This record gives sequence, structure tokens and C-alpha cells, in this order.
Amino acid sequence: MISIDLPTALEKHFIDVVQESYDGNLQSAIAAFLKLHEKYGWKEQLLEDVKSVRSAVHRKGGIRAGEIENAIKKYRQNIGSSHAKDFTCRN
Repeated sequence: MISIDLPTALEKHFIDVVQESYDGNLQSAIAAFLKLHEKYGWKEQLLEDVKSVRSAVHRKGGIRAGEIENAIKKYRQNIGSSHAKDFTCRN
């Protein structure tokens, strides 16, 4: 059994959600939470990664628009060539 010490207001809200949305079935509520975490948890990590990269770029003096455009062009060329390789391999 899991024991969690929640602030009173949060515990009440949790109990209300379990009662209203899961017919009082705590196991179903927790299972749904875990499924949502698996499905969307990566977005939280991505946001943290983006913030970290932005901070690093800012510390190093920023990035110029031309550098961004060149990176986009290079990315698109790489994607295009990888799609061409995939296409030729399938035929």
C-alpha cells in the first residue's frame, strides 16, 4: 500500500476527482495518471531541455539569424537526403 501525505486542499481535490471521474476507484485513477505521464511526461523534459539550451546560448552571447537559417537549410538537406536513401532502399 502506498501512503502519501498531501496538503489538505490537494487531498480533498484528489478525493473529489477520484469520486467524480473514477467512481471512487483509486486504482483506476492512479493507472490513468500513469498512462498520462507516459504519454505526456516527455513534454516536460523537452521544455526543461529547451530552457537549458536557451540559457546556454544566451550566456555565450546569443545566436545570429544567419546561423539559424544555415542550420535550418542544413537540416532540410539532411532530411531530404535521408528520405531519398529510404526511397531508393525500398525499390
